[in-house]
Amino acid sequence: MSGYSYTTISMHPGETARVGVSIYPDERASVRYYPAGDDPHAFIGIDYGDAQINIGTTQATKVTDAHVTFARALFDAAARFLTDCERWRDQHARQVIDETAHDDTAAPGKAA
Repeated sequence: MSGYSYTTISMHPGETARVGVSIYPDERASVRYYPAGDDPHAFIGIDYGDAQINIGTTQATKVTDAHVTFARALFDAAARFLTDCERWRDQHARQVIDETAHDDTAAPGKAA
């Protein structure tokens, strides 16, 4: 498995610059949750190579409905991402099994 990441900066006349970070992880990527404990500062860290992304609340901000809405959207997107990853992994595994079975039956000297 080979992952990669890249950062883009898009600048168009009359518009604000836009920065994008794309991560296509492999086994070297990590995701961590840093719990808030007794203060409202919690965050998730995603590390891959030299890219580091942190998502969280700030210590100076009260947690609001907007934070909760964002966290739920993040959770929902991550759950859908997980579902797709599992589906594609399972589909690939079935394909490999089917190809292996087909190759075994097509091999010379073997009965189909």
